[in-house]
Amino acid sequence: MFEQILKNGNLKVTPQRMAILQEINTKGHISIDEIYENIKKNHPSMSLATIYKNLTSMQEVKIIDEVKLPNQKPRYELTKKPHIHLVCERCGMIKDIHLEEVIDNLKQSCEKETGYKIRDSSIALLGICKECES
Repeated sequence: MFEQILKNGNLKVTPQRMAILQEINTKGHISIDEIYENIKKNHPSMSLATIYKNLTSMQEVKIIDEVKLPNQKPRYELTKKPHIHLVCERCGMIKDIHLEEVIDNLKQSCEKETGYKIRDSSIALLGICKECES
């Protein structure tokens, strides 16, 4: 699966990229520090610089996205359809909500109101998840 995604992005299939993509796929939303900590167990020679370089390359060809959340370090996820992130303020859990029509309407309203041509969006809603609320 990831091999074809990398090839489609004109990126070489390397063990480093495969390991990074596997970590992101497994965790869903993961910080670079978490990627590094998890990967170095099986790839002790992989440096943090290598991870940064590969994340940047994969972002440039839209294989992964950087998720910017209020008061948190950026996290990374596999590129998906537009969605909203729900973030628990207590445990930090991030959940994706796919509301494409709502996102499209919001973008159109903002463009109409401001004259901006919106090329990308990142929406995060903060609250308390069911588990932490109990």
